[in-house]
Amino acid sequence: MVASYERQDEETKKAFEAFVEYRNMGMDRSLREVAKKLDKSLALIGRWSSANNWVERAAEYDKDMDRKALIEDEKKRREMVKRHANASMMFQQKVIERIRTIKPEELSPSELIRWFETSVKIERLSRGESTDISEIAHSGEVSEKHEYNIFQRVDQYSDLYKKMAERGRIQSVDDGDDS
Repeated sequence: MVASYERQDEETKKAFEAFVEYRNMGMDRSLREVAKKLDKSLALIGRWSSANNWVERAAEYDKDMDRKALIEDEKKRREMVKRHANASMMFQQKVIERIRTIKPEELSPSELIRWFETSVKIERLSRGESTDISEIAHSGEVSEKHEYNIFQRVDQYSDLYKKMAERGRIQSVDDGDDS
């Protein structure tokens, strides 16, 4: 079975060529423009259009082309996601290699905090959680408001991190427990 926008059994070659002109005009379709382009009378083009259901066939063509474009866009999106994931994994490996060579005692307290904040964000994202901790209100009998900013808490411990780093009590990634 042929698609409605392909040549139909009862359709003459010339009528189909005229339909192709009409079909390919897109949103600017016009029987008058087809007649002008093919140097045919508007009456003849009108008869061919009516006899061969040009309007419906062109609409079916548009619908099919839109569907194909959506499929192609989805295919390209999936390829992009795969490419980005592969590049990200390669970059992550380089970062991990570099992290293993860093000595925590050589990092400033602000650098330690920045590394901690980043690692918390990455972990939260990896677990499907928001990177922002926000208030949750309940409208029942009991109403409590809790505000907690993990990064403010980290700032409170920056002196402790500095002292631990100075004393060599923070272990590097390689010195940690592998369990």
